[in-house]
Amino acid sequence: MKDLYLDAEWFIGGEVFLLGWANSNREYGQLYDEGLTLEAFEELLNRTTGIIYFYGPDIGILEKHFEINIRERYHCVNLLKVFKDYVPGCKNYKLATLEKMFHIPRNRNEYKANIFSIFKDWRRPQVKSLVLQYNMEDVINLYKLKEMVFILKEISTKYLLQARLNGIDQQPPVQKDIFHKHSSFVLEVMKKVMCK
Repeated sequence: MKDLYLDAEWFIGGEVFLLGWANSNREYGQLYDEGLTLEAFEELLNRTTGIIYFYGPDIGILEKHFEINIRERYHCVNLLKVFKDYVPGCKNYKLATLEKMFHIPRNRNEYKANIFSIFKDWRRPQVKSLVLQYNMEDVINLYKLKEMVFILKEISTKYLLQARLNGIDQQPPVQKDIFHKHSSFVLEVMKKVMCK
């Protein structure tokens, strides 16, 4: 099974200008400028035989942008919902907060504090590469976070079927928190995920 992780950047109003994708932390890429076409996106989707993971409203934005119904054709899981269910008690569920919690490093942080500067920088050729790096870190870190949380919390296939977009509303009870009780296990999982 080949899962797909997506992280889109869009202007206010929903016009997508950058789409980061990953199948793992070693197989990834980006669609933007002339490469951000329906054909290129469909090619990416057609290579997917597993689940499409994303964080927040990305699938809805991409469906509107490309005028296609992704969630009807693919099993799509919003990791924001999964993390809220399985990592309770966070002060917030921003990707940056979870990255810190799980000790996942990041080089580009400036857009986390002021998301509006990403729009300005995207239009400035001399700093566009910073936006590309930021988006790439988002999608690769999303992959790493998903791997860690799914291993630590022993997330089941049954839950994933229920967490599917437009799926069953009722969710199983959250499993007990093993993160704090098994810190050596957590470190081993982190090493395994970071080295994949």
